[in-house]
Amino acid sequence: MKAIFKPILLSFFTILLFVSCTDDEIQPPVISNVEVGAVHDEGAEDVHADEGIAHPGESMHIGADILAFARIESITVDIHSDEITPAAGEVAWEFEEVYTDAKYQVLNAELHEDIMVPENAALGEYHVYIIVVDQAGNSTTAEAHFDLVVEEGV
Repeated sequence: MKAIFKPILLSFFTILLFVSCTDDEIQPPVISNVEVGAVHDEGAEDVHADEGIAHPGESMHIGADILAFARIESITVDIHSDEITPAAGEVAWEFEEVYTDAKYQVLNAELHEDIMVPENAALGEYHVYIIVVDQAGNSTTAEAHFDLVVEEGV
C-alpha cells in the first residue's frame, strides 16, 4: 500500500506545483482624463474653455493620463470623421500619428500633443481615438469627439 501511495502523492504535489505557478496576466493599460480641443492658455482662468472644439488653421490639444502595468510601447492618435462631406475648397481631414518617444515608453505617461489643423479642413464632428499598446501586447482604446468650427469673431 505504501508503495502505491508515495508515487500518487508525489504526482499530486508535482501537478499542484505546475498549476499554482502560472504567470499572472498583465492588465491592459488604462486611459483617463482625455482632453481634446483648441490649445488652451495655461494662464487663463478656465483652461478647459475650448475643450471639445477646434478651429481650422490652429493647433488643437490632445491629452490623456495613461497607467500601464507593462512599459508602454506606442501611443497612436487617430483623428477622422465618418459623417462629414467636404464643401467646395475643403478637404476631408484625417490624422494619424504613432508616438514612440522615450517620454511615453514608461509605466505612467501623460500624453500631451498639439496638432495643427489644416486651414481648409472640413467643418463638423470628428472622432479621436487614442490607442495605447504595452510591451506585453495588451492594448486599450479611448474615444473622444470634437467639433471643428470657425472661431467666433474672426
